[in-house]
Amino acid sequence: MRLVTFRADGAAPAVGELAGDAIHTLAAPSMIDWLAGEGRERTGAEHALAGVQLLAPVPEPPSVRDFFAFEGHVAAGFRRRDLPIPEHWYEAPAFYFSNPASIRGPGDPVPRPASTGMLDFELEIAAVIGAGGEIAGFTLMNDWSARDVQMGEMTVMLGPAKAKDFATSLGPWLVTPEELPYSEGRLNLVASVAVNGEELSLCHAAEQHFTWPEIVAHAARDTRLRPGDVLGSGTITGGCLLELGPLEGGRFLEPGDTVLLASPDLGRLQNRVE
Repeated sequence: MRLVTFRADGAAPAVGELAGDAIHTLAAPSMIDWLAGEGRERTGAEHALAGVQLLAPVPEPPSVRDFFAFEGHVAAGFRRRDLPIPEHWYEAPAFYFSNPASIRGPGDPVPRPASTGMLDFELEIAAVIGAGGEIAGFTLMNDWSARDVQMGEMTVMLGPAKAKDFATSLGPWLVTPEELPYSEGRLNLVASVAVNGEELSLCHAAEQHFTWPEIVAHAARDTRLRPGDVLGSGTITGGCLLELGPLEGGRFLEPGDTVLLASPDLGRLQNRVE
C-alpha cells in the first residue's frame, strides 16, 4: 500500500491511498491517526494524483531521530578527520534528534540558511512508526545539512543542531513493508540523487550495517515510540557531497539548485533550494 497526505482544491490536508494514478481518500483525519489504526476505510472520494498537492507523508511527526547506520558513510566522515571509526559505533546504532517542526514535502522550497556556505543533501530512507511501535512504512528522506556549521558544532562533542534543524524533506509517499523488497531487516533497493537533472550517485540501501529491527529496538529502549515517529537511516553510502565531493566549480548547493532523490520502489522527492 502507498499512502499520501495531500491537499486538493485548497481544502485541508487529507490522507489517501494511492492506487495507480488515483488517490482514494481515507477516513483518517491525519496520517498519525491512520498510523495509530484509525480511519483506514475509504470514504468514496477520489482524486487524480496529477490534480493534488502532495505534502510530506507525516507533515508534523511527534519526533525525528536520524541514525548513522551505513558504515561506508561513517568511514568517509572519519577519514576526513584522519580518524578510524570509533569502536562504540559497532555496538549500537547511534542517532541524534532532529527538528519535527521543519518537515518539507515534495516540491517544497528549502531556504538556504544564511549561516552556511556548504549546504549539502543527504540521501536517506526513513521508517515511520505505526501502532504497537512497529514500522508501518518507509519513505525517502533528505537530511539537509549545513556542513560548515556542523563542523563547528561537533567540536563541543554534542550532536548537530543548527546544522540540521532548518529542513528535513520526506516523501513523496509512505510505502508499507509488504510492498517493498524488505527481508532480514533490510531494504534491498536502489536510490539515486541528482542535482539540476544530473545524476550524481546510485546508492544501495541493502548495505546498511544495522538492520531496521535493531534501529527500532534501540530507539525504543527505555522509552516508547509513538505513531508517526520518524527514524532516518542515515546517509546511504555515496549519498552526499561530503562523500562525492563538491559540485562543478568546487561549490556546494546554492539557491536555484534542484535536488532529486529517486527510487523505483519509493518514488521521487524533489526540492529546490532558495
